[in-house]
Amino acid sequence: MSTSEQPREARSWLLAIDSSTEQAGIALADGLRCAEQTWDAGRAQTTALLAEIDHLLEVVGIGLSEIQGVAVATGPGTFNGLRVGMSIAKGLVLGLGVPVFGVPTLAATALPFAATGLPVVAVVSAGRGRMVWAAYGVQAGNWSQTEAPRNGLVSELAADLAGRPSGVIVTGELNPAQEDAVAAVPGVLLPTRILRLRRPAAVAELAWTRFRAGDADDPVVLEPTYLHGERSSPSSAPGRE
Repeated sequence: MSTSEQPREARSWLLAIDSSTEQAGIALADGLRCAEQTWDAGRAQTTALLAEIDHLLEVVGIGLSEIQGVAVATGPGTFNGLRVGMSIAKGLVLGLGVPVFGVPTLAATALPFAATGLPVVAVVSAGRGRMVWAAYGVQAGNWSQTEAPRNGLVSELAADLAGRPSGVIVTGELNPAQEDAVAAVPGVLLPTRILRLRRPAAVAELAWTRFRAGDADDPVVLEPTYLHGERSSPSSAPGRE
């Protein structure tokens, strides 16, 4: 019997949580179907996330007990946002007895443009006017991160982009002033703001293969990823890249 022919109760449901920044999102996926929701949570992730998870479960028509795995965006991002998402994910994992899968936020940001075959620079807001960005592209036939992340201001991002070949896609969170600075760089391809929104479905997609293979993270050691300085290593254990 194929997955599409399986009865509803036989499906494996994965819950994806992304509260890396003030733009929050959740998704429910079973490998064939996906329901997702994104919203501007501001600083209300703590109260909003659980309520929205409950709402999405109701929309899909399943109960919390039917979730068989939880994926969570590990950052980089804002301190409070990442902590809220990680805490809720770990609470669900411990309460339900299911595995957890950490997903790098920048990887989820870049993924929707992987099929273009073009180089992509994914951007995530780090708060206080700063941002973190990393380049993605095809290496040895595989889509992956091609450079270490950078943490800086939009002027530094623009300077970085100016040194790249024409045709690089920039995606992720940019306010209007930051959009103008990036769009002014010759050769940069900047999708519309709506198309650049980070999607929780991408978090679910990146976790799905590991979910099916049973390649889970240890919920005790999984922590949000923060970056400090212009180029640096994560300050705590990252999710898989």
